[in-house]
Amino acid sequence: MLKLVIALALIGAATVLFIRRTREWLIEQLKGVSDLFVILLLRFTSQFGSELTEDGKAEQNLWREQRLRNLRGLALRSRERRENETK
Repeated sequence: MLKLVIALALIGAATVLFIRRTREWLIEQLKGVSDLFVILLLRFTSQFGSELTEDGKAEQNLWREQRLRNLRGLALRSRERRENETK
C-alpha cells in the first residue's frame, strides 16, 4: 500500500514538473491562494474603513468593482493572447 502511494506521488510530481501547462496552472493556483491569504491578513489587521462615512464606503465599493472589472478584462485579454500565440 505504501509503495502504491509513493508511486502515485512520484507520478503526480513528474506530471507537474514535466508538463508545462499543468505546472503553470499549479503555480497560478498557488499564487492565487497566497494572494488571498495576504489580502485576508491585511483586512483583519487593518483598521481601514472604520472611519469612513456611508458615502465613503459606497464610493470604495464602486472603486473596488471597477478594479475587479479591469482585472477580469486584463485576464480575458491575456488568455486570448496566449491562445492566439499557441495557434
